[in-house]
Amino acid sequence: MHRLLAADIGPVPVRILRWASRSASLASLALLAMFATSGGAAPSGFEWLLLGFFPGGVSAGMVLAWRHEILGGAITALSLACFYALVSLDAARPAPGIWFAVFAAPGRALLLSGIASAAEGRRVDPQRPVR
Repeated sequence: MHRLLAADIGPVPVRILRWASRSASLASLALLAMFATSGGAAPSGFEWLLLGFFPGGVSAGMVLAWRHEILGGAITALSLACFYALVSLDAARPAPGIWFAVFAAPGRALLLSGIASAAEGRRVDPQRPVR
């Protein structure tokens, strides 16, 4: 196993989900990088906070999830939730659409594959530590 990647363990559907999520995360990260570098006006203080959660926290979580699926996936999910919460608190901004959740979906899918792998590992051998 390569040190960059989490162990490819679990039943076949979980392994397929893991690799599909890794592939989708590359596409999502590439698109987010293009959006982030497309230019525009300088962000305000509140916008910097939003950018910290999306795409910042979401992207960092997806990258981390390649090695530590549960931790990285949780960071992705929490960053997305914080982003939606902050935008919904600001009455001057329109409600965020579904596309933010779509871009973060690979990180959440990696969280699910990590949870499924950990559950499978405990079910097979409760004495074996989960990686």
